[in-house]
Amino acid sequence: MKFIQVMEFNSTIEEAQKGLEEYIEVAGSKTTARAVTLCVDRDNPETIVQIVEFDSYESATQNNELEETQEASSEHEENIGEVNFRNLDVVGIYEL
Repeated sequence: MKFIQVMEFNSTIEEAQKGLEEYIEVAGSKTTARAVTLCVDRDNPETIVQIVEFDSYESATQNNELEETQEASSEHEENIGEVNFRNLDVVGIYEL
């Protein structure tokens, strides 16, 4: 079952982009993430929402266990602060 992790944190979009690009460069083909959508809250521009798509919960868990992910997570929280996570099983996608 497809799995999505939603991450919400306070930052600038520039810092969020920089952090994501650095992670992509470091993790390379090791990451099991399939896509990342990076969003800024139009009503509160310091609120960043990152939507990460995985093939399954298991592949997300595998990605989380990567040394590169652990290091990026620690660095992210040290530089930016707390991240709120929502872990979602996808039960349907309706394209309109």
